[in-house]
Amino acid sequence: MTAWMHGWTVRMAARSDFDAQAGFVGSDRLVWKGPHPWHAGERVWSTTNSHLDVWVELLHTLDLDPAPVLLPTLCADFEGDQWTHTNISRPDLWAAYGIAVDDLCVWRPLLAHLVEQFDRGNVVLVEVDEFHLPALVGSSYQREHVKTLIAATGYDRDAHRLRYLHGALGAEVDGRDLDALLTAGIGGAQLPPSSWIIKLDRMSARTPAERAQIGVALARLHGTRIPARNPVRVFGESLRSHGAWLAGGDAEHYQRWAFATLHQCGASFELAADVCAWLATHGEASEPAVPHLRNVSYSARTLHQRLVRVPQSGRMPDVTHTVEDMARSWDEAMTVLRPLYGA
Repeated sequence: MTAWMHGWTVRMAARSDFDAQAGFVGSDRLVWKGPHPWHAGERVWSTTNSHLDVWVELLHTLDLDPAPVLLPTLCADFEGDQWTHTNISRPDLWAAYGIAVDDLCVWRPLLAHLVEQFDRGNVVLVEVDEFHLPALVGSSYQREHVKTLIAATGYDRDAHRLRYLHGALGAEVDGRDLDALLTAGIGGAQLPPSSWIIKLDRMSARTPAERAQIGVALARLHGTRIPARNPVRVFGESLRSHGAWLAGGDAEHYQRWAFATLHQCGASFELAADVCAWLATHGEASEPAVPHLRNVSYSARTLHQRLVRVPQSGRMPDVTHTVEDMARSWDEAMTVLRPLYGA
């Protein structure tokens, strides 16, 4: 470890000078109101990935509809060893809401950076280890080291308690758990975590109709990235080699594979269906694509359930019918969407 990195690690372990001040720092409007409807109720996939989920909840907390910036879900593709890890783009956030995102350079104790940004009315997205999040008791907390993303929204200096959004939840972490969370770094080298400043000071007061117009424009932009070849069929062609790998693994390997593939595919297209339904409420002819996108999502769940026993049985079941049904649904959806938004 270099002298600079060693010094960073030592400083990270200490409390920030800001802790000497009293009271809560953060914005009153960033109080969690409960999960967004896309994270509640009868969903095929209750979560997508940590980036997308935290943005859905953050926008919901700000009383903003996330639909206008979720058009990238229409472009989900199979990447060979995973499905697209869908995220929200910075230009889309600026166009739709006037929210700016900048990288945070972590050069001093992370808590000092957080308090500085909270005092400016900002939110900080930061990658952390689920091992130190008590809200995940019974899951990763004190059991498994998993990198995830939280939106830190406020800090109580008196109680040494951090308020944050994660997945479908609003939660708090304090005491030793918070100390560990802030000093863990990433990996054995104790690299500073990737972090981003979310600036809310120039949020635009646009009407729902104005945001819908922006959403339609973004649909036409992202629609040009719809895969030229049916990604479900490409995925199906790869399942044979994937199945051989799964059959030689264990349950943990299967869950990692399934999250990167079936989960991302199914959750992305479920959100894509929601976005198309939203576009339809604003006069777009996207409604016919909705049931086909939902079938892709549902069929991905069916595949998940059928393949979960492969590591135990050592045998890959015949899922040709399910994959072909998914592929036909994708084709039908894109028959609707390409004339509207494609190249």
